[in-house]
Amino acid sequence: MTRLILLRHGETVANVNKIWHGAMDAPLTPLGETQVAAATQRLLELHTDHPIDHIYVSPLPRAQRTAQEIAKAISLDVRIESGLSEMSIGDWEGRTFNHLREIDKLWERWQADPGFAPPNGESPIAFSRRVPTTFQHLSDTHPEETLLAVTHGGVISNLLAQWLGDGPQDWLRWDPVNCAISVLDLVNNEWSPVLVNDVSHLATVGHLPSEWLSGE
Repeated sequence: MTRLILLRHGETVANVNKIWHGAMDAPLTPLGETQVAAATQRLLELHTDHPIDHIYVSPLPRAQRTAQEIAKAISLDVRIESGLSEMSIGDWEGRTFNHLREIDKLWERWQADPGFAPPNGESPIAFSRRVPTTFQHLSDTHPEETLLAVTHGGVISNLLAQWLGDGPQDWLRWDPVNCAISVLDLVNNEWSPVLVNDVSHLATVGHLPSEWLSGE
């Protein structure tokens, strides 16, 4: 059986300040670091029950910082996978969500035309093609193994919406908080959920994110 574990990176300064940092980066907050430690312990438990064979991570430093502690704990190397990068809005990155919503009318533009991409950015259509293609490639490369992918909220919500939900437009229902964990098993050629955006490891130690944010 092929198993896919999805982990969103720990809370960042951009998350707290409500700034879109897709291909840009921002450091983890102290809370984010604590979330990573809690997620590491939870993943160790999962690893004990069902050993993780490979760890893949987004090229972005916030995801790599999250993956480092986990990799050290379970003694595995980390492989960078460019397809796990967050959605980029190009020249519009670094702006607040409020600015993007109220001034740039970004969500209105996407609703009217999902093929729209800000200058040097990525459109929702292109992103929604990249995400499942990346994960399908990883699962095809490692059949009957367990993969951990440390990535971003947009990537995870897009994948879950397509594989478990009603399609890319359903992403908001699946948007994970920082360091949420999802587990999917490939059974009879279909992906079946074991855990979806689980945060029990955060709630029990009082380290839930400061605020829910989408798109980061």
